[in-house]
Formats: sequence, structure tokens, C-alpha cells
Amino acid sequence: MLSFVILLFCFSTLSTALPADVVKNLTKQLFETNAYDNTLRPANDQMSPTDLKVSFYLSSLNKLDELEEKLITTAYLTLEWKDEFLTWDLTSFPVPRITIPQSKVWKPDFVLKNGFTEFKELGGSFYNVLLSFDGTIMWKPYQVFESQCSIDVTYFPFDIQTCEIDFTLWTSFGFQVTLNSSSTNVEMGRYKTNSVWEISSTSQIIDNTGISSIVTYTLNLKRKPDFYVGNLVMPILFLGILNLLVFVIPADAGEKMSYCITVALGFIVFLTIISSALPANSDNTPYLSTYLQIQIFLGGMALVISAIQLRLRHKPEDQEVYKPLKILVKLSMGRYFKAREEEPNTDKVIPIEGLTDQSMDANKEQISWNDASSAIDFVMFWIYVFVYCISSIAIMAILTK
Repeated sequence: MLSFVILLFCFSTLSTALPADVVKNLTKQLFETNAYDNTLRPANDQMSPTDLKVSFYLSSLNKLDELEEKLITTAYLTLEWKDEFLTWDLTSFPVPRITIPQSKVWKPDFVLKNGFTEFKELGGSFYNVLLSFDGTIMWKPYQVFESQCSIDVTYFPFDIQTCEIDFTLWTSFGFQVTLNSSSTNVEMGRYKTNSVWEISSTSQIIDNTGISSIVTYTLNLKRKPDFYVGNLVMPILFLGILNLLVFVIPADAGEKMSYCITVALGFIVFLTIISSALPANSDNTPYLSTYLQIQIFLGGMALVISAIQLRLRHKPEDQEVYKPLKILVKLSMGRYFKAREEEPNTDKVIPIEGLTDQSMDANKEQISWNDASSAIDFVMFWIYVFVYCISSIAIMAILTK
């Protein structure tokens, strides 16, 4: 019985062999005898529209260029329609389907509407279409698409971009060709992941209400932030800590001004890096750039304060300290401040409550310009710590929300 089944299978396989003459006669009848015209829409009733089924298969996301606002994808489309002029009887021609060059049949003028460069038709001269005996034609143009995509970098590098790929029938009106689809979104079965962007979701919208039908494929892209966090965000946060150390360096060290300028230049370098990697867009500004601008402003203010502080530090010691600076010294040192020694071998701390106006006048040298300089460092350090913590926490909370 097993041998009989094997022989029967082999015989049935041999019996379904298709001679080349049958296919040649079929194509001759379809295109020559019937005088097929590929410029005529394939419908016996020219008032009834041709139903075009389209599906979008995404292979890879090549690049999202933030500077040029351009999305580059590799994908292919599956377009299916029925050509009522290309049908045959299987009894006369036992050929269920054949492949023929795309240039020999009518094709819809399906084009990329929001293309970035040239405007051209899909496919190529070497493409074939699959033709079935009932007139169903399947066409699969494979192409690298360059489409426009508006970039919103407000939350860089934790941003989510929404890019649309629009296809339309350029010269075919809605009453001639209507769009339809067997899927509800972008087909991702053969998609290869991108190292920078992650596709969080996709969608498809078909609009047959206008003069020409339009199908829009939407890609919601989420940036993978690990690279930018390690190489951009974290160095900026650590550089902000260096901005605080300006007020830790003593005024007599001689490095206060150069250190302050160096830190400010570091922030300017990072701001240049971010600006060069993002589009020149006046509609939205990255919060990270705003944070850098705040740090640059703080660095500039630290430079001004340090210059004034050094000027005060080198005032003559016999000149009385300004009254606001005396108050600042008292506030910075709490309830007690160190008085200057009246005798060389005595160390004494005098409470502020125990000092009368007469004793202050008699010992006005107790608060020196060095004390005033140290008080400025103390107060400004804690002010900068507060501003740094609030701004850093706020920017990270906004970016990662």
C-alpha cells in the first residue's frame, strides 16, 4: 500500500508539469490577441472604482536625521487589485498564476507623498507582478524611503518622536481607485531593530474622502537614552558640582578666577555639542539646553562675585568693613564669631550679645576683610547648592516623566 501511494504521488506530480508553450500561448492571447492596453484602468465599468489593497512591511529603520528632519526606512509594499482584462479559463489554460514584468500591466500611480528628495514612482524595470487566473495582481515594490519627519527635541535625550509616512494616488481620483487594507497597522514581522530608536507603536489611517485617497503609516519612535545619559547628561551634572567648588577655594589661593572661567567654558562646550546634534528649531528648545544655560549663567555670576570678592579681600586692613558685610559675617558664623586677639597668646570667642556699641567701635578690627571674603564664600556656596539641587532634580523629573 505504501509503495502504491508513493507511485501515485510521483505520477500526479509528473502529470501536473506545465509546458512552456501553454504559458507562451496564454501571454500571447492576453496581451496581443485581446489587445491589452496598460494605460486603461482595468475595469469593464469605468464608473465603478478599482479596489486597491495595500500593506506596508517595515524591514529596518535606517536613520532618523534630527538635523535635516528626515526619516530613512527600508520597506516594501504589497499592493493587490483586480484586473478585469487579464482573466482566463483554467480549462483552456491550466495555469493558475504567472509572473510578468510590471511595465506590461496597468499599475496604480501610488507614490510617497511626503518624500524628502525626488518625487518618483515605486518599483523598477526589473520588478515583476504576480497575475492570477481571476485577474488578481499582486505587486511588491521594495525601496528605501526618505520621508519628512518633524522633530520635537524638547525632552532630549528622553524624547519620543512621531513620524508619518504618507502614500497617495497622485493622478487617480477617489471615484476611480479606492484604498483598502487587510491589516490595521505596519507589518513588523521582518523588522530589524535599530540601535538608537525603538518603535513603541505603529498605526495606519486610510482616507478615501478627499479627491485622492491617502494612506498614512505612523511610527512612534522612542529614543534609547543610555548612550546620551552616560556621555552627556551625567558629565553635565558632575560639571555642575564643580561650579559649586568655586566658593570652596580660598581667595588667597590665586586660582579662583581661572577655575571659574574653566568651568564656564566646560558648560559652553557641552552646549555647543548639543546644539550641533539637534535641528535649528525656534519652536521648541531642549530642557537640557535650558539647564546648561542656567549653569552658564550661574558660572558667570560666580565669576563676577569672585572678582568683587578678591577686590574686597585686598582692601587695606585699616579700612573699616562695610556694615552689610559685617551683618553677613555674623549671619554666616552663627551666634558667635571669632574676635581678633588683643594679646598674642590668647584665644577668645566673644558672643555677639556681649558686644556693646562701644566695644565694637573700640575693636572694629575684629571683623576683617578676610572674614568678609570668607562669609561671601560661605553664603554663596549654600545658595548655589540649593539652586543646583532644585534645578537638577527639576530637569531630571521633567525629562524622565
